[in-house]
Amino acid sequence: MITAIPVTKEHISGHFTKAESFIFINAEGRIVCHHINPAREGGCAEKKALLNMLQRQNAQRVIVRHIGERMLGKLLSRELSVFKTHSGNIDVQALCAAHLEGFTPLTDAQQGKRSPNYETKKAVGGGCGCSHEGSEHDHGDCHHDGGKRCCDSH
Repeated sequence: MITAIPVTKEHISGHFTKAESFIFINAEGRIVCHHINPAREGGCAEKKALLNMLQRQNAQRVIVRHIGERMLGKLLSRELSVFKTHSGNIDVQALCAAHLEGFTPLTDAQQGKRSPNYETKKAVGGGCGCSHEGSEHDHGDCHHDGGKRCCDSH
């Protein structure tokens, strides 16, 4: 089982999408790869790149300290197991265990933190930093099939 861990300064990052990088550990507790976080300073396309990176690395579960409601929903919809820890310490042996003792399973998007800016952005036609309406720019990277904005779905 591959576990993805968001890392900032050698600790589990305080916020999932703002982590400096991600490490991926296997069931034996070995770090199998380390990647810079593509979503750290970005919008929808960069967050989608993060989700794709997790998928490419065959991550099956993710450890978080804090995560937004919408990103949590996206992870859960991709059938990733998400667990919350209150500690920033990286104990690789504890994190690779089949049963994560002392971790809280997150099974519903509402367990994530609601974005204080999302409703405001949505009200002015944004939501993800793209001007979706009336623009000639191709938003293919930030739209789902059917033309639905990525910022309108979990």
